[in-house]
Amino acid sequence: MSLQEKVALVTGSGRGIGRAIAERYAARGARVIINYASNSAPAEEVVGKIARGGGNAVAIQADVARVDDIRGLFDKALDTYGRLDIVVANAGIELVAQSVLDFTEADFDRLFAVNAKGAFFTLQQAARHIADNGRIIYIGTSNTAFPLPGRALYGGSKIAAQFLVQVLAKEVGHRGVAVNSILPTAIEGAGVFTDGVRSEVREFVKSFRPMQRMGTVEDVADAAEYLAGDLAGFVSGQHLMVSGGGPA
Repeated sequence: MSLQEKVALVTGSGRGIGRAIAERYAARGARVIINYASNSAPAEEVVGKIARGGGNAVAIQADVARVDDIRGLFDKALDTYGRLDIVVANAGIELVAQSVLDFTEADFDRLFAVNAKGAFFTLQQAARHIADNGRIIYIGTSNTAFPLPGRALYGGSKIAAQFLVQVLAKEVGHRGVAVNSILPTAIEGAGVFTDGVRSEVREFVKSFRPMQRMGTVEDVADAAEYLAGDLAGFVSGQHLMVSGGGPA
């Protein structure tokens, strides 16, 4: 699939799922904005890798928990490339394996600031600035489809933007803009598994997943490539679960 002449913005793309998606888009010919919250080193590493492969990318700092930062991110992206064709709202944080009884107000504020408010206003800016026939993609979580103990606050903070996807698809559809979400399951190399997966966790995941393996960031990038391209032009307001046939 070619994304030549397209410009893609991927939030939280210095590592994990966001990085895999950004690198995939660049490999398909898109010019890519790599976003990071505070640590520029991983983002610049991605930019360098894309450049060495003959691609075009730039790193822009913005903390999506701050609405002014989100506005600035889109302004700088448009100043740099002049247009936006694909926006992926990927930035998020995880807090799992914690009972509802143990959550603090600080936990709530931290997760909802990034996962709910950050995603909401990223999608809002995307809707305002994306070119006609563009693609808006939200990276959610399969936890919203299969609630599990210890994941109430994380899943709750992610489901708000998932609902917004369905509403936004109806509001911008007349411009040919498709809005969808990807709901990944446990992904090796991302989130709480960024630095690896313990053997007992790997075996547990295999025990209830028909394909008997962990998901990978490339699995999610495959879905993001499809939703960004021409083949998905009439797919909108949908939630694509990437789970290897499992419930989560």
